Amino acid sequence: MPFDFSQVKDVHLVEVLKKTPHLLRYLETYTTQGNPLPIFTDQLKPEHKKLKEPNVIYPVSEQSFIHINPHTTSDDGYMEYVIIEPDLPERKIMDMADRMFAAKSGNLDPPVEITERFNMVESYIDKNITVTDIPIDYSKLGDAYRLETLPISKKDYPGFKYHFLQKRAGTGILDPFLADSNLEDISIIGAGNVYVIHKSFGALKSPLFLGHEEIDELLISMSEQFGKTISHARPVIDGSLPDGSRINIVYGKDISRKGTNTTIRKFASTPLSITQVLTSKAFDYNEAAYLWMLFNEGMSCFICGETASGKTTTAMALTAFIPSNWKIVSIEDTAELTLPHANWITEVTRYTGNDWSSVTMFDLLKAALRQRPNYIIVGEIRGAEGNIAFQAMQTGHPVISTFHAANMTSLVQRLTNDPINVPKTHMDNLNLAVFQGAVQGPGGKRVRRVLSINEILGYNPEGGNIMFIPVFNWDPGTDTTKFRGKGSSALFASKLLQLRGMSKRDEAILYEELALRAKILEKMVEKKIFNFYDVFDSISHCREIGLEAFLKELDSL
Repeated sequence: MPFDFSQVKDVHLVEVLKKTPHLLRYLETYTTQGNPLPIFTDQLKPEHKKLKEPNVIYPVSEQSFIHINPHTTSDDGYMEYVIIEPDLPERKIMDMADRMFAAKSGNLDPPVEITERFNMVESYIDKNITVTDIPIDYSKLGDAYRLETLPISKKDYPGFKYHFLQKRAGTGILDPFLADSNLEDISIIGAGNVYVIHKSFGALKSPLFLGHEEIDELLISMSEQFGKTISHARPVIDGSLPDGSRINIVYGKDISRKGTNTTIRKFASTPLSITQVLTSKAFDYNEAAYLWMLFNEGMSCFICGETASGKTTTAMALTAFIPSNWKIVSIEDTAELTLPHANWITEVTRYTGNDWSSVTMFDLLKAALRQRPNYIIVGEIRGAEGNIAFQAMQTGHPVISTFHAANMTSLVQRLTNDPINVPKTHMDNLNLAVFQGAVQGPGGKRVRRVLSINEILGYNPEGGNIMFIPVFNWDPGTDTTKFRGKGSSALFASKLLQLRGMSKRDEAILYEELALRAKILEKMVEKKIFNFYDVFDSISHCREIGLEAFLKELDSL
């Protein structure tokens, strides 16, 4: 039964359906099964997140679309994440194209940059594929290795080009997942369905079902792309994909009982800015203004939380508060940090299997101390490098790092015990501990919130404990942040006054400045200054002309 266009009230959707026959065929099948017509949108909006049964389609490229389908036949509690893309041509067409490509691509030097790689393969298709209206009998074409050009019917060509580019220039079947900026995580748990974490709709299940051999072939190919070959000898690797996403692979049934598995944690090519984080209510304006003042003076801070609490996103957003003319050295196991500063050295560890040729976080941190940075940023502290980080703080090199700890007690326990072993008497070198978590918001959905910001005062020898002040606390009942108010910050009294050459009686001025900075951040959100680099430039400009002058400029925009 042909699709009934009269049920479509959206003129834009009608235009899209006429251009993309595979989307039209999908909707024909979907609606004839008794399902309601999905909402079509070019971009997900906040109101879509509030839908109880989100039945939404949105594009992730010119040819591929995502359908969030609540009307599933499964009773496992998952909504479906359906990829709608051009049909794969007959296998014999793809096989001949593969053999022909193998014969002709020997002289091609594949570029590292993904856009250039797509351009190279697209240029190859233009030169070596002819589109025809005449029916083709591929059994009579002869040896594919000797063909000058491969004829493909006009009907099959769009699907062929889409899937050939995906296979030869991209990451194969994972391309649509990676193209979707709305995803946080992509999980292949072994043979079976692919699962995703969606920013708006949470955990979803893809109908895409992968077998053991298919997964192994895909992930071996991907590991070679990011320069870390996986094998039974080295079955666990971490790496970064060309788009900046972080990937972890565990290879082989002998380790992963369901077969090779992988988790991809997506990172935006342009990180979230502090103003975007503020609009999500993860941060309170006073909290951000407070950290702005302290980072501006070189305070050391650990951003703590459990897995997927948003630690790295917060760390990158807060770097906008570091003065633009400071030198920064960042150290990571897997490259995922993006900083807006011009004078930024970025370093990553190297594992070769040999101690003499491998480079660890410990090695890089020691090297960083000789590079005279104004700030050292560590992707994540897990081991003995934590002790070096505290030595760096002691010698006047402030450190920002993410750290796995849910509260102050677990932070102190992890830092002062094996393998980090920081003496308790050295704990006050760390000025701040920010705790962030993924919690249940007012609407019942998972949201990220800064749970507390704590100032570390030092070691109490009488009680044998670490003293700290929780300056900010999140109240789950009201979903608001409680600020202890004027006089609550020991860092203002003991550090900032001294660094600025101010007396104790000037302490109230610091709290007035905090309120002014909070007002500036509110005004930046109001004026929709959201781009990561625009926010950094604005804060740098504010430092040059002064807070009040910058606020006046914002008012005049």
